[in-house]
Amino acid sequence: MPTPDSETELSLTSSDIYLAAEQGVLLQADAERLVRWGFEQRFNKSRLAEPKAPVVERRKGFNLVTVAYYFGAMLMISACAWFLGDKWKSLGSPGILATVVLYMMIAAGAGWWLRNKGYIVGGSLLITVAICLVPLMTYAIEDIVGLWPAEYPGAYKNYYPWINGSWIVMELATIAAAAIALRYVRFAFLTAPIAFSFWFLSMDLAALISRNAELSWETRQWISVVVGLCTLLVGYGLDHFLHKPGEPRSEDFAFWCYLFGMLGFWGGLTSMNSGSEIMRIWYALLNVGFMWLGVKLRRATFLVFGALGVFIYLGHLAYEVFKDSFFFPFVLALLGLGLILLTVWMQRRVLARAEA
Repeated sequence: MPTPDSETELSLTSSDIYLAAEQGVLLQADAERLVRWGFEQRFNKSRLAEPKAPVVERRKGFNLVTVAYYFGAMLMISACAWFLGDKWKSLGSPGILATVVLYMMIAAGAGWWLRNKGYIVGGSLLITVAICLVPLMTYAIEDIVGLWPAEYPGAYKNYYPWINGSWIVMELATIAAAAIALRYVRFAFLTAPIAFSFWFLSMDLAALISRNAELSWETRQWISVVVGLCTLLVGYGLDHFLHKPGEPRSEDFAFWCYLFGMLGFWGGLTSMNSGSEIMRIWYALLNVGFMWLGVKLRRATFLVFGALGVFIYLGHLAYEVFKDSFFFPFVLALLGLGLILLTVWMQRRVLARAEA
Protein backbone atom coordinates (compact mmCIF):
# COMPACT_ATOMS: atom_id res chain seq x y z
CA MET A 1 0.00 0.00 0.00
CA PRO A 2 1.47 3.44 -0.91
CA THR A 3 2.81 5.50 1.98
CA PRO A 4 2.34 9.30 2.27
CA ASP A 5 6.02 9.72 1.30
CA SER A 6 5.78 7.70 -1.90
CA GLU A 7 5.53 9.29 -5.30
CA THR A 8 2.17 7.66 -6.04
CA GLU A 9 -0.41 10.36 -6.83
CA LEU A 10 -3.95 9.88 -5.56
CA SER A 11 -6.71 11.64 -7.48
CA LEU A 12 -10.16 12.04 -5.97
CA THR A 13 -13.23 13.27 -7.82
CA SER A 14 -16.05 15.26 -6.25
CA SER A 15 -18.15 12.06 -6.28
CA ASP A 16 -15.43 10.30 -4.23
CA ILE A 17 -15.49 13.09 -1.64
CA TYR A 18 -19.30 13.01 -1.39
CA LEU A 19 -19.18 9.22 -1.07
CA ALA A 20 -16.69 9.59 1.78
CA ALA A 21 -19.14 11.95 3.49
CA GLU A 22 -21.98 9.44 3.07
CA GLN A 23 -19.84 6.74 4.68
CA GLY A 24 -18.95 8.97 7.64
CA VAL A 25 -15.30 9.64 6.78
CA LEU A 26 -15.94 13.38 6.98
CA LEU A 27 -18.88 15.68 7.56
CA GLN A 28 -21.20 16.60 4.69
CA ALA A 29 -20.52 20.31 5.22
CA ASP A 30 -16.75 19.69 5.11
CA ALA A 31 -17.15 17.70 1.89
CA GLU A 32 -19.04 20.56 0.24
CA ARG A 33 -16.45 23.11 1.36
CA LEU A 34 -13.63 20.88 0.10
CA VAL A 35 -15.22 20.41 -3.33
CA ARG A 36 -15.99 24.12 -3.61
CA TRP A 37 -12.39 24.95 -2.69
CA GLY A 38 -11.08 22.49 -5.26
CA PHE A 39 -13.14 24.00 -8.06
CA GLU A 40 -12.06 27.50 -7.06
CA GLN A 41 -8.41 26.46 -7.10
CA ARG A 42 -8.58 24.78 -10.50
CA PHE A 43 -11.14 26.85 -12.35
CA ASN A 44 -11.06 30.05 -10.27
CA LYS A 45 -14.79 29.69 -9.68
CA SER A 46 -17.25 27.59 -7.69
CA ARG A 47 -19.40 24.92 -9.31
CA LEU A 48 -21.70 24.80 -6.27
CA ALA A 49 -24.52 27.26 -5.70
CA GLU A 50 -24.29 29.30 -2.55
CA PRO A 51 -26.96 28.58 0.06
CA LYS A 52 -29.95 30.89 -0.11
CA ALA A 53 -30.07 31.31 3.63
CA PRO A 54 -27.56 31.02 6.46
CA VAL A 55 -27.39 27.65 8.13
CA VAL A 56 -28.65 28.30 11.66
CA GLU A 57 -30.20 24.92 12.40
CA ARG A 58 -28.64 21.96 14.16
CA ARG A 59 -27.47 19.18 11.87
CA LYS A 60 -29.99 16.43 11.25
CA GLY A 61 -29.67 13.31 13.33
CA PHE A 62 -30.94 11.78 16.51
CA ASN A 63 -30.73 14.76 18.86
CA LEU A 64 -33.04 16.81 21.05
CA VAL A 65 -33.80 19.31 18.29
CA THR A 66 -34.88 16.63 15.79
CA VAL A 67 -36.98 14.79 18.38
CA ALA A 68 -38.73 18.03 19.36
CA TYR A 69 -39.36 18.87 15.70
CA TYR A 70 -40.98 15.55 14.82
CA PHE A 71 -42.92 15.30 18.08
CA GLY A 72 -44.32 18.79 17.51
CA ALA A 73 -45.33 17.89 13.96
CA MET A 74 -47.12 14.73 15.15
CA LEU A 75 -48.96 16.76 17.79
CA MET A 76 -50.16 19.22 15.14
CA ILE A 77 -51.39 16.45 12.82
CA SER A 78 -53.13 14.56 15.63
CA ALA A 79 -54.70 17.68 17.13
CA CYS A 80 -56.24 18.81 13.86
CA ALA A 81 -57.40 15.38 12.67
CA TRP A 82 -58.84 14.21 15.99
CA PHE A 83 -60.30 17.52 17.16
CA LEU A 84 -62.02 18.37 13.90
CA GLY A 85 -63.19 14.79 13.49
CA ASP A 86 -64.97 15.00 16.85
CA LYS A 87 -66.40 18.48 16.14
CA TRP A 88 -68.00 17.53 12.83
CA LYS A 89 -71.57 17.84 14.06
CA SER A 90 -71.07 21.26 15.61
CA LEU A 91 -69.00 22.81 12.79
CA GLY A 92 -70.47 20.96 9.83
CA SER A 93 -68.61 20.15 6.63
CA PRO A 94 -68.26 23.81 5.48
CA GLY A 95 -66.89 24.83 8.87
CA ILE A 96 -64.47 21.90 8.91
CA LEU A 97 -63.29 22.73 5.39
CA ALA A 98 -62.70 26.39 6.23
CA THR A 99 -60.82 25.46 9.41
CA VAL A 100 -58.64 22.89 7.65
CA VAL A 101 -57.76 25.23 4.78
CA LEU A 102 -56.80 27.97 7.25
CA TYR A 103 -54.78 25.47 9.28
CA MET A 104 -52.97 24.26 6.15
CA MET A 105 -52.24 27.80 4.95
CA ILE A 106 -50.75 28.75 8.31
CA ALA A 107 -48.64 25.59 8.50
CA ALA A 108 -47.39 25.81 4.89
CA GLY A 109 -46.77 29.56 5.09
CA ALA A 110 -44.87 29.29 8.36
CA GLY A 111 -42.91 26.36 6.99
CA TRP A 112 -41.87 28.22 3.86
CA TRP A 113 -40.85 31.26 5.94
CA LEU A 114 -38.75 29.11 8.29
CA ARG A 115 -37.01 27.42 5.36
CA ASN A 116 -36.02 30.81 3.95
CA LYS A 117 -34.61 31.72 7.36
CA GLY A 118 -32.38 28.64 7.33
CA TYR A 119 -34.50 26.30 9.50
CA ILE A 120 -34.81 23.67 6.80
CA VAL A 121 -36.02 20.70 8.88
CA GLY A 122 -38.46 22.68 11.02
CA GLY A 123 -39.93 24.47 8.01
CA SER A 124 -40.17 21.31 5.92
CA LEU A 125 -41.97 19.50 8.72
CA LEU A 126 -44.61 22.23 8.84
CA ILE A 127 -45.14 21.82 5.09
CA THR A 128 -45.48 18.05 5.67
CA VAL A 129 -48.12 18.77 8.32
CA ALA A 130 -50.13 20.66 5.70
CA ILE A 131 -49.85 17.72 3.28
CA CYS A 132 -51.02 15.25 5.95
CA LEU A 133 -54.27 17.21 6.28
CA VAL A 134 -55.18 16.75 2.61
CA PRO A 135 -57.34 13.64 3.35
CA LEU A 136 -59.45 15.62 5.82
CA MET A 137 -59.86 18.51 3.38
CA THR A 138 -60.80 16.12 0.55
CA TYR A 139 -63.35 14.33 2.74
CA ALA A 140 -64.99 17.64 3.67
CA ILE A 141 -65.29 18.62 -0.02
CA GLU A 142 -66.76 15.24 -0.95
CA ASP A 143 -69.21 15.46 1.95
CA ILE A 144 -70.36 18.94 0.86
CA VAL A 145 -70.98 17.94 -2.77
CA GLY A 146 -72.23 14.48 -1.80
CA LEU A 147 -70.06 12.75 -4.42
CA TRP A 148 -68.44 9.43 -3.44
CA PRO A 149 -66.78 6.76 -5.61
CA ALA A 150 -68.87 4.14 -3.83
CA GLU A 151 -71.37 4.36 -0.98
CA TYR A 152 -71.19 6.90 1.84
CA PRO A 153 -68.22 5.72 3.95
CA GLY A 154 -69.42 7.10 7.27
CA ALA A 155 -67.64 9.54 9.59
CA TYR A 156 -64.08 10.66 8.89
CA LYS A 157 -62.86 8.86 12.00
CA ASN A 158 -63.52 5.59 10.14
CA TYR A 159 -60.85 6.46 7.55
CA TYR A 160 -57.99 4.79 9.42
CA PRO A 161 -59.58 1.59 10.83
CA TRP A 162 -62.04 0.67 8.05
CA ILE A 163 -61.60 -0.35 4.41
CA ASN A 164 -63.94 1.39 1.98
CA GLY A 165 -63.80 2.14 -1.74
CA SER A 166 -64.89 5.72 -1.17
CA TRP A 167 -61.60 6.61 0.54
CA ILE A 168 -59.59 6.36 -2.70
CA VAL A 169 -60.07 10.01 -3.72
CA MET A 170 -58.60 11.12 -0.39
CA GLU A 171 -55.59 8.86 -0.87
CA LEU A 172 -55.00 9.90 -4.49
CA ALA A 173 -55.26 13.57 -3.51
CA THR A 174 -52.69 13.06 -0.74
CA ILE A 175 -50.25 11.30 -3.08
CA ALA A 176 -50.64 14.07 -5.67
CA ALA A 177 -50.20 16.86 -3.10
CA ALA A 178 -47.08 15.24 -1.64
CA ALA A 179 -45.60 14.72 -5.11
CA ILE A 180 -46.17 18.39 -5.98
CA ALA A 181 -44.64 19.48 -2.68
CA LEU A 182 -41.57 17.31 -3.37
CA ARG A 183 -41.10 19.19 -6.63
CA TYR A 184 -40.38 22.38 -4.66
CA VAL A 185 -39.36 21.12 -1.21
CA ARG A 186 -36.73 18.38 -1.26
CA PHE A 187 -37.51 16.84 2.12
CA ALA A 188 -37.39 13.10 2.67
CA PHE A 189 -40.25 12.89 5.19
CA LEU A 190 -42.65 14.11 2.49
CA THR A 191 -42.41 10.62 1.00
CA ALA A 192 -43.99 9.17 4.18
CA PRO A 193 -47.55 10.35 3.28
CA ILE A 194 -47.02 8.93 -0.21
CA ALA A 195 -46.01 5.48 1.08
CA PHE A 196 -48.75 5.48 3.73
CA SER A 197 -51.43 6.49 1.19
CA PHE A 198 -50.26 3.80 -1.25
CA TRP A 199 -50.78 1.20 1.48
CA PHE A 200 -54.33 2.42 2.20
CA LEU A 201 -55.07 2.78 -1.51
CA SER A 202 -54.28 -0.90 -2.12
CA MET A 203 -56.99 -2.11 0.25
CA ASP A 204 -59.59 0.51 -0.65
CA LEU A 205 -59.10 0.06 -4.39
CA ALA A 206 -59.61 -3.68 -4.05
CA ALA A 207 -62.78 -3.04 -2.05
CA LEU A 208 -64.04 -0.64 -4.74
CA ILE A 209 -63.36 -3.09 -7.59
CA SER A 210 -64.83 -6.11 -5.80
CA ARG A 211 -67.65 -4.08 -4.20
CA ASN A 212 -66.81 -5.88 -1.00
CA ALA A 213 -64.95 -4.40 1.99
CA GLU A 214 -64.66 -7.83 3.64
CA LEU A 215 -61.74 -9.20 1.65
CA SER A 216 -60.47 -12.73 2.23
CA TRP A 217 -57.14 -13.21 4.00
CA GLU A 218 -55.53 -14.66 0.86
CA THR A 219 -56.71 -11.67 -1.21
CA ARG A 220 -55.28 -9.26 1.36
CA GLN A 221 -51.95 -11.10 1.25
CA TRP A 222 -51.60 -10.84 -2.53
CA ILE A 223 -52.71 -7.20 -2.54
CA SER A 224 -50.09 -6.52 0.09
CA VAL A 225 -47.41 -8.20 -2.05
CA VAL A 226 -48.35 -6.32 -5.25
CA VAL A 227 -48.70 -2.90 -3.64
CA GLY A 228 -45.54 -3.46 -1.60
CA LEU A 229 -43.63 -4.15 -4.81
CA CYS A 230 -45.10 -1.04 -6.45
CA THR A 231 -44.14 1.04 -3.40
CA LEU A 232 -40.56 -0.27 -3.60
CA LEU A 233 -40.39 0.74 -7.26
CA VAL A 234 -41.76 4.20 -6.41
CA GLY A 235 -39.07 4.57 -3.75
CA TYR A 236 -36.36 3.55 -6.20
CA GLY A 237 -37.70 6.01 -8.75
CA LEU A 238 -37.87 8.87 -6.24
CA ASP A 239 -34.35 8.18 -5.05
CA HIS A 240 -32.90 8.28 -8.57
CA PHE A 241 -35.14 10.99 -9.99
CA LEU A 242 -34.68 13.48 -7.14
CA HIS A 243 -30.96 12.83 -6.68
CA LYS A 244 -28.59 13.58 -9.54
CA PRO A 245 -25.27 11.71 -9.80
CA GLY A 246 -22.37 13.70 -8.39
CA GLU A 247 -24.54 15.86 -6.15
CA PRO A 248 -24.46 15.55 -2.35
CA ARG A 249 -27.16 13.21 -1.02
CA SER A 250 -28.63 15.52 1.60
CA GLU A 251 -32.00 13.72 1.78
CA ASP A 252 -33.02 10.08 1.75
CA PHE A 253 -36.14 10.18 -0.41
CA ALA A 254 -36.51 6.41 -0.69
CA PHE A 255 -36.42 5.38 2.97
CA TRP A 256 -40.14 5.55 3.77
CA CYS A 257 -41.17 3.95 0.49
CA TYR A 258 -38.64 1.17 1.02
CA LEU A 259 -39.85 0.65 4.59
CA PHE A 260 -43.57 0.54 3.76
CA GLY A 261 -42.86 -1.41 0.59
CA MET A 262 -40.91 -4.09 2.42
CA LEU A 263 -43.56 -4.26 5.14
CA GLY A 264 -46.16 -4.93 2.46
CA PHE A 265 -44.18 -7.16 0.09
CA TRP A 266 -42.16 -9.14 2.64
CA GLY A 267 -45.01 -9.24 5.16
CA GLY A 268 -47.48 -10.55 2.58
CA LEU A 269 -45.11 -13.28 1.43
CA THR A 270 -44.10 -14.29 4.95
CA SER A 271 -47.71 -14.59 6.12
CA MET A 272 -48.57 -17.03 3.32
CA ASN A 273 -48.78 -20.63 4.42
CA SER A 274 -47.03 -22.74 1.78
CA GLY A 275 -47.23 -26.50 2.10
CA SER A 276 -44.48 -27.00 -0.48
CA GLU A 277 -40.86 -27.27 0.61
CA ILE A 278 -39.79 -26.02 -2.82
CA MET A 279 -41.71 -22.77 -2.28
CA ARG A 280 -40.05 -22.33 1.11
CA ILE A 281 -36.65 -22.73 -0.52
CA TRP A 282 -37.59 -20.06 -3.04
CA TYR A 283 -38.66 -17.86 -0.12
CA ALA A 284 -35.24 -18.32 1.50
CA LEU A 285 -33.44 -17.54 -1.76
CA LEU A 286 -35.58 -14.43 -2.21
CA ASN A 287 -34.51 -13.20 1.22
CA VAL A 288 -30.87 -13.87 0.35
CA GLY A 289 -31.54 -11.71 -2.69
CA PHE A 290 -32.89 -8.98 -0.40
CA MET A 291 -29.66 -9.09 1.56
CA TRP A 292 -27.63 -8.81 -1.64
CA LEU A 293 -29.84 -5.91 -2.76
CA GLY A 294 -29.28 -4.21 0.60
CA VAL A 295 -25.52 -4.34 0.03
CA LYS A 296 -25.88 -3.24 -3.59
CA LEU A 297 -28.12 -0.26 -2.79
CA ARG A 298 -26.55 0.33 0.65
CA ARG A 299 -29.94 -0.01 2.30
CA ALA A 300 -30.22 -1.48 5.79
CA THR A 301 -33.97 -1.99 5.27
CA PHE A 302 -33.41 -4.79 2.75
CA LEU A 303 -30.67 -6.32 4.89
CA VAL A 304 -32.86 -6.45 8.00
CA PHE A 305 -35.91 -7.96 6.28
CA GLY A 306 -33.76 -10.37 4.28
CA ALA A 307 -31.94 -11.58 7.38
CA LEU A 308 -35.27 -12.06 9.20
CA GLY A 309 -36.57 -14.13 6.29
CA VAL A 310 -33.47 -16.34 6.24
CA PHE A 311 -33.72 -16.91 10.01
CA ILE A 312 -37.41 -17.79 9.63
CA TYR A 313 -36.48 -20.43 7.06
CA LEU A 314 -33.66 -21.76 9.25
CA GLY A 315 -36.12 -21.98 12.13
CA HIS A 316 -38.44 -23.98 9.90
CA LEU A 317 -35.58 -26.38 9.10
CA ALA A 318 -34.62 -26.71 12.75
CA TYR A 319 -38.09 -27.28 14.17
CA GLU A 320 -39.82 -29.06 11.28
CA VAL A 321 -37.51 -30.70 8.75
CA PHE A 322 -34.46 -31.67 10.88
CA LYS A 323 -36.02 -31.64 14.33
CA ASP A 324 -34.86 -35.23 14.97
CA SER A 325 -31.41 -34.80 13.42
CA PHE A 326 -28.49 -34.78 15.85
CA PHE A 327 -26.00 -33.25 13.42
CA PHE A 328 -28.11 -30.35 12.10
CA PRO A 329 -26.92 -27.74 14.68
CA PHE A 330 -23.29 -28.65 13.93
CA VAL A 331 -23.85 -28.43 10.18
CA LEU A 332 -25.52 -25.04 10.66
CA ALA A 333 -22.61 -23.79 12.79
CA LEU A 334 -20.10 -24.97 10.17
CA LEU A 335 -22.12 -23.22 7.50
CA GLY A 336 -21.90 -19.97 9.47
CA LEU A 337 -18.17 -20.40 10.02
CA GLY A 338 -17.65 -21.14 6.35
CA LEU A 339 -19.58 -18.00 5.39
CA ILE A 340 -17.36 -15.86 7.63
CA LEU A 341 -14.15 -17.41 6.28
CA LEU A 342 -15.37 -17.06 2.69
CA THR A 343 -16.09 -13.38 3.30
CA VAL A 344 -12.59 -12.87 4.71
CA TRP A 345 -11.04 -14.66 1.70
CA MET A 346 -13.07 -12.58 -0.76
CA GLN A 347 -12.00 -9.37 0.97
CA ARG A 348 -8.35 -10.36 0.74
CA ARG A 349 -8.72 -11.13 -2.97
CA VAL A 350 -10.54 -7.86 -3.67
CA LEU A 351 -8.02 -5.80 -1.69
CA ALA A 352 -5.10 -7.54 -3.42
CA ARG A 353 -6.55 -6.75 -6.86
CA ALA A 354 -7.23 -3.14 -5.83
CA GLU A 355 -3.64 -2.69 -4.65
CA ALA A 356 -2.30 -4.30 -7.83
